[in-house]
Amino acid sequence: MMNKSTKSNMVSLYRLIPLTLTMFLAACGGGDDGAPGNPGEPGGPPASDISTLMVEITDVTTDAGIATVIYRVSNQDDEPVVGISTATYIAAQLLPQGYTNAGNASQWQYFTSESCTSTCTGEQVDHKNGSYSYTFSTEFDGLNDVSYMPGSTQRVIIKIGGDALPDGTPLPITNQHFDWSDSGEPAYTRDLITIETCNTCHNDLAFHGSKYNKIETCVTCHNTDKVSNPDNIFPQMIHTKHLIGFPGELADCQTCHVADETLTENMNWARVPGMEACGSCHTNIDFPAGEGHPAQTDNSNCVACHNSDWTASVHNDGGDDEALGQFNANIVSASLTDNTVTFSITLTNPATNTVYVDSADMLDFIDDLRVYGNWGTSFDYAPSAKSIKLQDTSPISGSNGTYTYAISGLTIPAGTESDKGVLAIQGKLCSSEGELGDCEEDTFSTVNIKSSHQFFSAAELTDTGRRIVVTNETCGSCHGVQELNFHGSRNDLEGQCQLCHNPNMTADATASNPSISTADYKHLIHSLHSAQREGYETLNYPGQIGNCAQCHASNDTGLLSAALPLYSGVKPLAINNGTFTSATAAICSDCHFSDTAQSHMTQQGAVFMGSEADVTAGTESCTTCHGVGAPADILKVHPIN
Repeated sequence: MMNKSTKSNMVSLYRLIPLTLTMFLAACGGGDDGAPGNPGEPGGPPASDISTLMVEITDVTTDAGIATVIYRVSNQDDEPVVGISTATYIAAQLLPQGYTNAGNASQWQYFTSESCTSTCTGEQVDHKNGSYSYTFSTEFDGLNDVSYMPGSTQRVIIKIGGDALPDGTPLPITNQHFDWSDSGEPAYTRDLITIETCNTCHNDLAFHGSKYNKIETCVTCHNTDKVSNPDNIFPQMIHTKHLIGFPGELADCQTCHVADETLTENMNWARVPGMEACGSCHTNIDFPAGEGHPAQTDNSNCVACHNSDWTASVHNDGGDDEALGQFNANIVSASLTDNTVTFSITLTNPATNTVYVDSADMLDFIDDLRVYGNWGTSFDYAPSAKSIKLQDTSPISGSNGTYTYAISGLTIPAGTESDKGVLAIQGKLCSSEGELGDCEEDTFSTVNIKSSHQFFSAAELTDTGRRIVVTNETCGSCHGVQELNFHGSRNDLEGQCQLCHNPNMTADATASNPSISTADYKHLIHSLHSAQREGYETLNYPGQIGNCAQCHASNDTGLLSAALPLYSGVKPLAINNGTFTSATAAICSDCHFSDTAQSHMTQQGAVFMGSEADVTAGTESCTTCHGVGAPADILKVHPIN
């Protein structure tokens, strides 16, 4: 066994060998250094299955002003992807905020775009192990009449994919950006929004033949140094496109500019006001001409009036969120006797953690507060909900903030007494500049509270009731969470709308497609989003219409609520001539209503406009092919992501 002293001597010897070898080679003289070898294999064979393409840019180096970008490409399993011969490389630099003029936002300057197709503009090297490098054809300084600024933030974009490897393996399109500086880590970059935020509505947003699918790529080209039309500069272009058909509140900038501390310009929309961005929404203003606003020739004075707090406040409807934060209505108990539900409600001020001692009819800042209920979660509710207006009703009993009321006349079909019901709250408060106030005063305007619902059994409140199909969060990804208001102040899309928009509503027998003519919630929503409903033909759904996961929720096991088989309580489609369409066929025909689709469904046992006995006979066999795990599972054949 080697002792400690012997081991130390051996280590010293090993350290001496490289030095001796170096001296020996130096003594030879006259020879060259030889060509550098390729990097070693990073591990494992090249990828053969590529469903996701990952690009990691590790460095950008410069030699005589010419940049070389070094990167690695791998698949979803971190296996190296070898043999990529085509790519696009884009370069730009960032001018800091205020550089071009006081008050101006930071902005990208476009240098160049170089490509490798059959040949390369510059030099691309495939190191055959997943590592690649690309050297631009010339230095950036002076390209596109833009002067290179030493020490500034630079950006390189790599776009690959959309074609295939030499062996035929398809490559998905991928964009990747890398910000760098010749003086080390860049001190600053410009990031305002993320593509993930955009894709909550749009799904896999991509442009120019689907080649470009990252916000960082878009802004690199859509700037004053690249596009000739000012309307195509990114902020102006995006704002303008969303002025028409935007599914949320236009004044809510944070629908897109989501609060995200990881973004370098998280609050840029409020912090850096300017004519270009602001004018793209406020189209009635001509700033230089002084029309609709005092004349402003540049952005230097904007922040003097429009500071970040003021801007955030007016885009929040003048403090409505702050006012709503001072009120909460919470049902604390409920029980059913015969056809009457008796419930207690507590009104609190979350901002001060106190209760409002008086009942709703005594609070002057309540413009409208109502509770309505229905029964029957196993059969999607009785024909009509019953309601009371708390601001017009004296409570049965109660004190010190908790008061009791009753709603009578609920329909309780025989045999459903063990079912559950739901109570939904909606309302309007009066507010001004973030404070609640007397509705009789002209200075206060109404603002909708966030509606909510609460399930109950015959004896008590329950956490569960009707199945959850969509949620306020999935709907809110486009519309804003509980900001899409119907019938004045109803905005709980998850559990409130269904109380009235239920299967007891009938379809029009004379319609070319009866299923999209009913106001039953599920058919109503499908027909609206597919632009088939009368009066909504021009609706432009921003995502992939077949992506059921855009709206549908998943259960605790991760199964999407759009999966087959349908919940057993889903009723057939009722039609106003007394006929019915079987349940699964009715749902599917919301989107699939061609003669071919109808024929296919009929062959599988579906019944269109038949008797109630026929549609409930259980002849539909849709799940055989389209159920969970089946060969044509709808969760697989739809573009769900």
